[in-house]
Amino acid sequence: MKSTLKNLLILEDNLYIGKEIVSAAKELKRFQEVYVTKSLKEAISFFSNINFKFVVLDLNLPDGNGIELLKYCVENQKETKVFIFSSSIELKRICLKYGAFAFFDKANGLDELIEALKNE
Repeated sequence: MKSTLKNLLILEDNLYIGKEIVSAAKELKRFQEVYVTKSLKEAISFFSNINFKFVVLDLNLPDGNGIELLKYCVENQKETKVFIFSSSIELKRICLKYGAFAFFDKANGLDELIEALKNE
């Protein structure tokens, strides 16, 4: 049986940034579980057993492009809100067109990302 409480998935290949997001998310105390991976393949596999309310998604990953997971969520996980957190700001329009809930620039958007997670 899938969990229905507010779970957060963080897909980030930079270990330092991933730890920062996890730490800030746990301080919010609004998520049942916080999952983190740097693998697109692993992230997609999580969806077979877990419902995620939120996904924080990097685009440039070692095993693919995060847009693949964005498309998967939009097509198969309609209630999941996907927040893009990437330095690929040239892809912002494309991500929003594909259904991303919000886009944050990795260079200076960590505080805004955490605030959005807090308020959604």
